[in-house]
Amino acid sequence: MIRYYLFLMSLVLFSCEKINSVSAIFTSNTSLARDTINLTEIDQYPQFKECDALLDFEKSKTCFEKHMYQQINTGIQQLQLKTKTNFSDTLLVKFSINTHGAFLCKNIQLKDSTQILFPNLSKDIAQIIQTIPTVLPAQKRGIPVTSSYTIPILIQTK
Repeated sequence: MIRYYLFLMSLVLFSCEKINSVSAIFTSNTSLARDTINLTEIDQYPQFKECDALLDFEKSKTCFEKHMYQQINTGIQQLQLKTKTNFSDTLLVKFSINTHGAFLCKNIQLKDSTQILFPNLSKDIAQIIQTIPTVLPAQKRGIPVTSSYTIPILIQTK
C-alpha cells in the first residue's frame, strides 16, 4: 500500500513539473515573437519619382498627395468642362494602387445633376486616374502592398 502511495505521489509531482516546464516555454521571452500587425496602416506611402528620396513618413505622404492632386487637376483642366451657369460639385473618387504601382479607379460618387450635365464625367475621371504614371507602391514591413484611397474632387465651372 505504501508503494502505491509513493508511486501515486511521484506521478503527481513529476507531471506537475512537466506542466510547469511546458508552460514556461510558452510564456518565456525566448519563444517566437508574436507581434501584432496592423493591416490597415502602411509603413511607407506610394512614391512618385520626385518623392523618391524622402524618408520621413509625413513628408513622403505630403509629397505623394501633392503630386497625385497635380496629376488629377491637370487631367480635369484638359476636359474643359463648360456650363451656361456657375456650377460646383464635390465628387468622391475611390481608387487603389496595386503592388506594381498602377492606379486603378474603383468608384466615383457624384450627384445625379452632375451626371446629367456631364454624362461622360465618370468615365473621363476614371481614365485620368488610370493614366497617372506608375509609382513605387506602398509598403508594409518592406513588402509592396495594394493601398486604397478615397479623395474629394471639386468640380467648378463659371
